[in-house]
Amino acid sequence: MQVPMTPKRILDRAVKLYPKKTAVVDGDIRLSYEQVQDRVYQVVHALDDLNISQGARVAFLDYNTYRYMELYFGLAQAARVLLPLNIRLYPDDYSYILNDSEAEMLIFHADFKPVIEKIKDEVPTVRYFYIADGPADADWIAGTYEDLIKKSSNEQLFYEPADENDMLNLYYTSGTTGRPKGVMLTHRNIYTNALTTIISFQLEDATTWYHIAPLFHLADAFFIWSVTFQGGSHVMQRQFEPRQVLQTIADERVTAAMMVPTMINFLLDVADIDKYDLSCLEWIMVGGAPMSPANAKKMTEVLGCRYVSGYGLTETTPLLTVGNLKDTLKDAPEEKQMDHITRTGLEVAGVDLRVVDADGNQVPWDNQTVGEIIVRGDNVMKGYWKLPEETEKAIRNGYFHTGDLATVDEEGYVFIVDRAKDIIISGGENISSIEVENVLYTHPDILECAVIAMADPKWGEVPKAVVSLKSGSSADEKTLIDFCRKRMPGFKTPKAISFVDELPKTGSGKIRKVDLR
Repeated sequence: MQVPMTPKRILDRAVKLYPKKTAVVDGDIRLSYEQVQDRVYQVVHALDDLNISQGARVAFLDYNTYRYMELYFGLAQAARVLLPLNIRLYPDDYSYILNDSEAEMLIFHADFKPVIEKIKDEVPTVRYFYIADGPADADWIAGTYEDLIKKSSNEQLFYEPADENDMLNLYYTSGTTGRPKGVMLTHRNIYTNALTTIISFQLEDATTWYHIAPLFHLADAFFIWSVTFQGGSHVMQRQFEPRQVLQTIADERVTAAMMVPTMINFLLDVADIDKYDLSCLEWIMVGGAPMSPANAKKMTEVLGCRYVSGYGLTETTPLLTVGNLKDTLKDAPEEKQMDHITRTGLEVAGVDLRVVDADGNQVPWDNQTVGEIIVRGDNVMKGYWKLPEETEKAIRNGYFHTGDLATVDEEGYVFIVDRAKDIIISGGENISSIEVENVLYTHPDILECAVIAMADPKWGEVPKAVVSLKSGSSADEKTLIDFCRKRMPGFKTPKAISFVDELPKTGSGKIRKVDLR
């Protein structure tokens, strides 16, 4: 027997076993799994009532709200495609994505009404604009999301995709160079990644997951499916505010969350963090960017939870590695253990990951030889939307080529040394910007930093650091350069340092080095 792998089965299991349990908490809003399923059915009937085409893209622009639960699971049984939109884009970006995807419907939070109003006449395929958390107070807005749901039937539906490899979600990548590409993910991609995630993080029904990182991005969204599969609870954080995050962890007894390093740095910078009861917090998955061992150690000490590294890409749904500690390292010194758990990690179940040289040969496990990470598995995307040539460039000889450069140590732990485009080549020597950043992060005054290449007439390129200091700190350029020079070879030491209040970031919280360059 072969049953189609689809997220509908994920929600069905949670409702069957945990109907009255709180599924999602969003401020004062609390919905049980039974209530979520009723609203999911209403989403499906609403799309049918509007005659949204089969396979059409339904765009969604919102903060982390309960609506993400309804739409991620609703579209999974509606024969339509969900298109989550980054909340930090410019009007031109939205018009490009909506036109490129040929979206038929856009549901948007009221905060984004001024932006959408600017582009509404530039997106001819969008037939319906629905507003969330606000009134439908313009003639071009068809109505509110809540009114649309309330007037629709919650009659139970039976749905299986015609093909589990049909596209289910369409994510547009950050687009650090040129226009963003649409990544097509299927029912099968999402279902199998949920199983992999449960195994990798040992999720259970006692898990209370805190959605702090944005749900339009897969760095956090993949826990929507995995936590639900196990009947855990979801807590929504609409916007990141350090004190509010700490208070919510205490109030909702959060057990786990995903954060990017910059978020953790801001939490650790809260002066009176000790007043918050964080005893419930068991672990944090750190992803989206590498975190220095020094900051990771501080995180475990201050927050009192385990550090778990995770790595993946939108194109891989996203999980590829997790930095769990192997049993063979349980008796190793603390420093060696910390070194391993802060690495990119071990390949997860269901993924075949290799690090290869330019000729496609696997690099030796010597923790020195650099190669590109390539992967294959059930979680690898269907391809790039309307870009067959880009798909062929990315998926070659049965493997997806990530563009990430890494080494592998004797235990099989992968360690990303840089994105191919972020490597600094100085006098013929390759310098990992991550390695330099890790040294800078050991300085007590640094809140966040990024290292980029700076043109140099003699060496071609040299490292330059862009730094944001912690509140009340006053380190200067000479102090930080001298600090690095004592801890690394001279050619790797930053030759200049700029200071900023805050580093530019993508919607998912990653530092945008392209802007710094």
